[in-house]
Amino acid sequence: MATTAAVVTVGDELLAGDVENTNATWLASRLADRGIRVRQVRVVPDEVAEIAAAVAELGQAHTFVVTTGGLGSTPDDVTVDAVAEALERPLEAHPEARAHVEAAVAKIQEEYPEFDHDVEAGSRYPAGAQILPNEAGIAPGCVCGNVYVLPGIPEEMEAVFDVVAEEFSGDTRSRTAYSQTPESHLNDLLNEVRERFDVRVGCYPTPNHRRIRLVSENADALAEAYDWLLRQPEIDPQEDDSTATSE
Repeated sequence: MATTAAVVTVGDELLAGDVENTNATWLASRLADRGIRVRQVRVVPDEVAEIAAAVAELGQAHTFVVTTGGLGSTPDDVTVDAVAEALERPLEAHPEARAHVEAAVAKIQEEYPEFDHDVEAGSRYPAGAQILPNEAGIAPGCVCGNVYVLPGIPEEMEAVFDVVAEEFSGDTRSRTAYSQTPESHLNDLLNEVRERFDVRVGCYPTPNHRRIRLVSENADALAEAYDWLLRQPEIDPQEDDSTATSE
C-alpha cells in the first residue's frame, strides 16, 4: 500500500493570485523524491474553519499532511489555531517555541532596535506538539501526529522541512522514458504497459518530446515495465539509463 501525503497551502494571497504557489510544487517534488505518493494539494484561505476542515479530513485519509503558511503573530496567522482545532488539542504556551522566537527577535533587534514582535502569540502551539526550529526566520514549525506545520516564506519553509525530511519515506518509485511520437499515437502503447505490468503511466508533452513516466510501489514490476517500454519502436533510445528513483 502506498505511503501518501496531502499538501495544504494557506493564504488569501494564493487564492487571489497575488503570490505564485511555489511552495506546493517544491513540497510535492521533495515528498515524491522520498517515495511518498502525493494525492492532493489544496489551497485554503486564512480562516480557521477552512484550514481545520482540510487538516481534519486529509489527516484521516493520508499518511502525512504538510501545511505551509499562516505561522507568526499577525491576525491572519491562524494555521496553528486551526491545526489545534482539527486535532482537538488545546493551544498552550510552549517553552521551546518561546525560546526560539525570543532568540530570533533579539537577533533582529540588534540591527533594528525598533522591531517589535508579539512573542506571547508566536509561542502558542497545540498541546504535545514537537517544535521544529526555523533557522531562517522567527516562527518555528511543529509536528502534531501526522500533521507537519511549516512556515509560508519559501526560504523558511525549506529550512524547516529539512529538519524533518528523513521522517518522510515511502516505496513509490518512478522511471522516465521519452518519445518523439505524437501523444495521441501513443495511446495503445501506454495502455498496454499499464495493463501488462500493473504500473501507473503518465504522458507529458514538452516542446521537444513526450515524457513518459512509469510509477509503482513494486520495484520488480517497475523494472520490467521500463525494460519492456525501452524495447518499443516508439520510444527514444536512452542515453542515461539510470536506476529507478522515487516518484
